[in-house]
Amino acid sequence: MKKSYLPFLMILSILISACSTEDNMPENNDQSLLKSYKLSKDANGRYSIDVDLVEGAYSETYKDETTNTNNIYAYQGHDNNNRKSVSTKELALDNNRIEVDVFENDIQKNSIWVEDENIKMGKGQISPNFLQSYSLEYLGEGEYVLDFEVRDGISVAFEYNVEENIYEVHLKEGSSNGKQFTKLYSKSPSLPLRIDFVNYILINSEARSAKVVEQYLLTKNPRVGQEGGF
Repeated sequence: MKKSYLPFLMILSILISACSTEDNMPENNDQSLLKSYKLSKDANGRYSIDVDLVEGAYSETYKDETTNTNNIYAYQGHDNNNRKSVSTKELALDNNRIEVDVFENDIQKNSIWVEDENIKMGKGQISPNFLQSYSLEYLGEGEYVLDFEVRDGISVAFEYNVEENIYEVHLKEGSSNGKQFTKLYSKSPSLPLRIDFVNYILINSEARSAKVVEQYLLTKNPRVGQEGGF
């Protein structure tokens, strides 16, 4: 009796073709296009944001003049303009505020904002502010690192305002405990991350009963916040 192998060969051919097709298909996963970003203020008072994307992604940026919002769009795929996955954009304060919205494939992922005084130092000028420069960098998985530098003679203390869910960095003239500081923060998925620099401005000092009583004006400047899924 003659056996026919034709149906078996056809099934085998279909299976091989299917496997080959799957191997050639691009991977489709839920990986974020954004590896990291860093919001910075330099010693001259200028703000910028650095964006680092995964390989094969690119970004486009534009400012919505009606809302004064800086929009950063991250896309997966080929970029005809050969833009790099790492980019830097300068940011300008509008009414003492900066807002940045980040999108991945046209879907908004998070929002970053800053409130600060619009003061820029000229060449050779020294800032009278306690805080000289700072940056807040997103490291992934809800982790952020704050780096900052203060001028000489400034005492630094870290506190957490439970009622308002705000991390505070207290700056006060006195015994210096360093000039450069680094602090790691973990963001809750359900809560925004907010950091305030609290400046103690001495407005009155007088001696009372063999001790000095000092009065301070507290200013919160700058203030930075992040909302969204990161």
